[in-house]
Amino acid sequence: MSSQLGIPKSALNSLTQLVDYNAQVKPGQEVIIMAHIDGLYGSGNYVDEEAIGWTQTMVQSRGANCSILWIDEQMKKHQWRVPPILKGAIANADLFINTSLDLAIEENAEFRHYIEEVKTWYVRMFPVTSKLLMTEWAQTPHELVNMVRHISSEPFMNHMADFVMTDPNGTHLEGKILDPVHREGIPGMPYNSWRRDASHYIPWPEWVHPPVNCKDVNGVLVFNCMLSFWARHIGIEPEWKEPVRVEIENGLIVNITGGEEAELIKRNRKELQEKVGDGVWKFDTFHFGIHPNAKVNANECPNIDYKRIIDHSHTRNVHWHLGSSPANKNYNYYPHVTADIRDCTLKIADKLVYDNGYMMCLQDKRLKDIEAKYPDLPGIPERI
Repeated sequence: MSSQLGIPKSALNSLTQLVDYNAQVKPGQEVIIMAHIDGLYGSGNYVDEEAIGWTQTMVQSRGANCSILWIDEQMKKHQWRVPPILKGAIANADLFINTSLDLAIEENAEFRHYIEEVKTWYVRMFPVTSKLLMTEWAQTPHELVNMVRHISSEPFMNHMADFVMTDPNGTHLEGKILDPVHREGIPGMPYNSWRRDASHYIPWPEWVHPPVNCKDVNGVLVFNCMLSFWARHIGIEPEWKEPVRVEIENGLIVNITGGEEAELIKRNRKELQEKVGDGVWKFDTFHFGIHPNAKVNANECPNIDYKRIIDHSHTRNVHWHLGSSPANKNYNYYPHVTADIRDCTLKIADKLVYDNGYMMCLQDKRLKDIEAKYPDLPGIPERI
């Protein structure tokens, strides 16, 4: 099939995971792929035409009808919108494949609610260039990453268990784990359910574990990277050299110190406080990446904003939310500002969950059993 479709074997491996296991494309379906023109020229909406064309070809090879919609619209800070032409395309499709960084349901509440309203299956496609489609990250079996997501939940089912999180940069946090349920304004889904049972949103490859809600958090968080979406609007790079130090008392941010980045993050907190209230100072939610192969080099992804999106989904990446205010009728966006650390050690009720950045459940036999089903595809890397 690779030679018939004109797609390299490694990219074919990846797109097979997308169309057959993630999106589950069926004959006769109407499918729309959306991309930003500015992404072709280096914006955060990173993309290339070859990857979009290969994806269209693979979808059509399964008997579906597939169209491509290129959007050319500059998104304005605090005024992000879902273009009406895109709404119409989504409403008339069975499946919507999105490559946009600007239009993310983790950030845009209008977008999230619209997807839920029209009930079109929505796939967020992260490998958006031909080079990224040929990485081990993209080729990893969807079933394997799904199982990582599933079994990584188990330590967090221990309601009101004490936790301690540390890392070599000076992070030290203590608190309690709350029930693994949704909370207003925080996107996610039940811990004991596959995505298709819980929502119409399916990232590919699987991205992060649903939020872990906490209480009585105290200590210090030291970090030097964050998600690109809000970093762009705060005015900082997604990674920086001088760490930011956040002090937490009883689940509230009481101080932010560091260099220029710390000052800009504080300014952003105050700006968002005027829009969504005092919840921007809450410190009660963290979660983590679930993909063991989410690691690409600068040649595979020279776009620093987009590379940080991929790094964010690696199993070693743990991130806290700086604030947990929900969207509201006057500000229809989630203030989704994250603080990411990469080498955490986490104990829950004295059980070791992370060891210096290594997710302990990656040794689980259930993962080995799935690996054996896909001998020619990337599996769980050996611990270094």
